[in-house]
Amino acid sequence: MDTEYAVPPGYTAWREARWDEIAGPNGKAKVVANGRVSGRDPRAIAGIPGQWQVTEAGGLTVSAGAEDAVTVNGEAVHGTADVPSGSTLEFSGGRVGFAGGADGFYGVVVMDHEALARSGLAGIDTYPYDPDWVFEGEYRAAPEGRRIEVGRLTAPRSTEAILAPVDLVVTVRGTEYVLPVLEDMPGQRLVVFTDETNGTETPGIGRWLVLPLLEPGSAVTVDFNQATLSHHHLAPAVFTCPLSPPGNHLPMRVAAGERALVYAEEQSLKEKAIAYLRHLENREWAQARAMCAEKAAVWHNDGKGESTIEENISGMAAQIEPIQSMRYDVTRQFSQPDEVLQQHVITVVMKDGGVFRVDAAVYFRFEDGLITRIEEYAGSPGNS
Repeated sequence: MDTEYAVPPGYTAWREARWDEIAGPNGKAKVVANGRVSGRDPRAIAGIPGQWQVTEAGGLTVSAGAEDAVTVNGEAVHGTADVPSGSTLEFSGGRVGFAGGADGFYGVVVMDHEALARSGLAGIDTYPYDPDWVFEGEYRAAPEGRRIEVGRLTAPRSTEAILAPVDLVVTVRGTEYVLPVLEDMPGQRLVVFTDETNGTETPGIGRWLVLPLLEPGSAVTVDFNQATLSHHHLAPAVFTCPLSPPGNHLPMRVAAGERALVYAEEQSLKEKAIAYLRHLENREWAQARAMCAEKAAVWHNDGKGESTIEENISGMAAQIEPIQSMRYDVTRQFSQPDEVLQQHVITVVMKDGGVFRVDAAVYFRFEDGLITRIEEYAGSPGNS
């Protein structure tokens, strides 16, 4: 049984700031699209319109047409527009965002302030505070420009050579550990580590220690009570966070820090199933994907077999152009732990005036609040 210790005011303040980081006015739980832009080639950012590009001078631009509904600093974009660092952005559906960066490396973040309420996120479960998990460490210089090949939580998984400017040297339970410190974003120092709680008490992908930006040789407090979950758990399709570098494993049970996200009991799985369909109605592909687990699968009775959630949503996005609107009218729902079965009628209105209705039955499987499997049994479309 974990021993309870008096909680210092500094830790309480950190917990409050951490929740504000997640659920505050600009909280990570409200992020529905997140992209990095570097290099001269135009690129799309999943979930938002426009082509984003770095100019020869190192600035950021966006190219969009009138139908894309992109606004930069209050001005609608028709063609190509500069996006200075610190710009405010607006998109359809009430989504807002901002762009930041410099010298050819930029980030674009888009937020939907209703996303937190839809998710039902209510808090973060943590281990009891334990002063025995606070240590003094030191930054040790790494070879200049060192990059470490690290896995990234994309779907499918990918690897990336991430800047690792220093090592964290810390002695835990009498053993010295040297842990590479990643700088995945400019100015952010991050130790991604795994331990013996992963996969049972804490997520299998490990946890984070966010550390200050200090010079090599500097002393640094290593407080595992401030170990955090990665942003990936908030929106897997949006936050493709780095995994632990090789060797960043602590061969012990680190019973400190954050354990899991907590969701409100009143947000039932039935409501989540409906929320997923509402995202599809509104063509909010990134938000729909964020409600699904990384390896979620979709099966239809159309003879094509099973597909990944990415393939299914991409297929819908590719076929949406001739459709004026679509609506899911749920007629009945049944649920049991981790499962929802429902019947609904899909009404599709085409831009040429045609209207089709399809009767369907859909099965949703959930794990840890995320959709892991969808099976859809649809009838033949009927004209109206």
